[in-house]
Amino acid sequence: MDFYTQEATDGYRMSWNVLPPNKLALTRSQIPLGIAYSPMKDIENLLFVEYRPQACGKCQALLNPFCKVDFKSKWWLCPFCSNRNGFPKEYAEHITEQSLPAELMTEYSTMEYLFPNPALQNLPPSIYMFLIDTCIPPEELQAIKDSIQQAISVMPPETWVGLITYGRFTFVHELSSPDCPRCYAFKGDKEYTTQQVLELLGLAGKNDPRGPQATGAIKKFILPLSDCESVFSAAIDSLQVDPWEVPTGERPYRCTGTATSVAVSVLEAAYPGQGSRILSFIGGPCTHGPGQVVSVKLEEPIRSWIDIDKNNDMCKFIKKSSKYYQTIAERAIKTGQTIDLFAFTLDQFGLMEMKSLAQKTGGLTVTHEMFDAQVFKDTFRKVFDRDANGDLRYGFCGDITINLSKELKVGGAIGPCTSLKKATPLQAELEIGEGGTSQWYLGGLDKSSTVAFYLDLPSNAGAASGQQKNGYIQFLTKYRHSGGAYRLRVTTIARRFAAESANPNHDLAQGFDQEAACLLVSRMAVLKAETEPAIEVIRWIDRTLIRLANRFGEYNKEDVASFRLPKEFALFPQFMFHLRRSNFIQTSACSPDESTYFREALCRETTTNVLVMIQPSLLQYSFDNPEPTPVLLDIASMQDKVILLLDTYFDCVVW
Repeated sequence: MDFYTQEATDGYRMSWNVLPPNKLALTRSQIPLGIAYSPMKDIENLLFVEYRPQACGKCQALLNPFCKVDFKSKWWLCPFCSNRNGFPKEYAEHITEQSLPAELMTEYSTMEYLFPNPALQNLPPSIYMFLIDTCIPPEELQAIKDSIQQAISVMPPETWVGLITYGRFTFVHELSSPDCPRCYAFKGDKEYTTQQVLELLGLAGKNDPRGPQATGAIKKFILPLSDCESVFSAAIDSLQVDPWEVPTGERPYRCTGTATSVAVSVLEAAYPGQGSRILSFIGGPCTHGPGQVVSVKLEEPIRSWIDIDKNNDMCKFIKKSSKYYQTIAERAIKTGQTIDLFAFTLDQFGLMEMKSLAQKTGGLTVTHEMFDAQVFKDTFRKVFDRDANGDLRYGFCGDITINLSKELKVGGAIGPCTSLKKATPLQAELEIGEGGTSQWYLGGLDKSSTVAFYLDLPSNAGAASGQQKNGYIQFLTKYRHSGGAYRLRVTTIARRFAAESANPNHDLAQGFDQEAACLLVSRMAVLKAETEPAIEVIRWIDRTLIRLANRFGEYNKEDVASFRLPKEFALFPQFMFHLRRSNFIQTSACSPDESTYFREALCRETTTNVLVMIQPSLLQYSFDNPEPTPVLLDIASMQDKVILLLDTYFDCVVW
């Protein structure tokens, strides 16, 4: 089975492409049954259609190539719930065995529906709120200003923008008056409700039933670039370093928590549910007000892993600030916002506490040492890159729903998503990650955003009476395109159950994808590492590998040299070897922020990228062979007259 072709044409990889015949077989196999799915992946020959999909009247699954069709009676049988559905007139008049709609063709198991909606034409296609930390050196602030000015030059004129800056205070800039630029100040040490923010901005009175969107008042702060480009550009150019003097022995007063909350409040009032992004530029830790992660006194260092293990005074801010940022993320999710974190600082800035802002809303997290570095400039420019059609390479305000046939259940998902807690009979007994639902919020999703879904079997699942039977899975991903219209991508999967024969292991092994299994196991390990000591996670990885080898390996008792794994499992042990000693599990060589960043990247990226993170790629170049040659991660590869290139995903090293 060609797993790479499957990923290129449908955007998913499965750990077991032949389903275990029953619950016991799945439990004994040790590797979870799951799917790594990339909802916006660029796939080959993707079909776009501009009409409404046909949904099952019982389970709401959509018409797909695995439906049985009665061409005479003009009805189709849903493979998920076995409900009979009639075709509408426009289908029934033309459908025959020789003339099928695209939904019933096997080559279109993934397709995308476009929903042009005249009601959306007067709404902004995309909204960006720039949230800038000014408690940074002048050269760093200048680098941010230069990058934003470059972004303005490539943004479409219909893009809407807003500007908030912060230091000891938070300032919301008004963009509607070119003659007299104004901004509104909020105390950095105070927590504001959304209503209080709107009242202080003059957007809503205490007894005014109309919202700022209805009155048009919000347009003072968020405007189309075509209407405010000169004002916005001038406001960026005039930004100065926070004027409050920093006493010797203290950190700058930085109210990141208050500023982020105010930004979310303003966007809550501006076309909620239409999709927006907060681009947050952070130059250090929050030291002032709600969301504080470290004391303003330099004599008190920011927490380390040793402090966390000992639970000493350095950890006094962790629980409260983590809960505060989690609350902000939940507010952002309700109104379709995505929060991106661009943090460039020599020290930690509090990512461990702030991780939910980007992770839960589908945002980006980019970290490095300085804004005045090519890494930031190149990365930020890519945020506004466009494809061959001139569209941004990501979507807004996305959500994903899974449909399953009755033989399957969903335990949860791990990735850039949040459970919408939609009660469902599809829910498995054991929750993994974001569980308790069949629908998740994705927020901002791009071409490499990959969510791992974990499936389970009920106790009575499998092939009945020895007959081969299929299990069916369908993903429905709805998102707002950068052009403004909504799109729905539908991917439908069918997999057969293994025969309950004398040797089901052989049947299962034929469909084992060790690379997808590595992604699924590594994300579970990272999830465990959030709450358990590293040694316990390593023991769990070891037990998993030992039991897998015992189940599928062949060996003669007491003869170590006789041990053999099937070729489908040959690389999996070395993936686990590198995982157990990686920075995703081990914390001795990393700060809490670094560990959080590595883990967040692993839980976001595609299967190929995750494998490079876990087991770096080492390529050898020589004069004898002009083509790069993969070599072992071993000191023996360091030979004379060769050049080695090590790609760890996060860094490239040339030797």
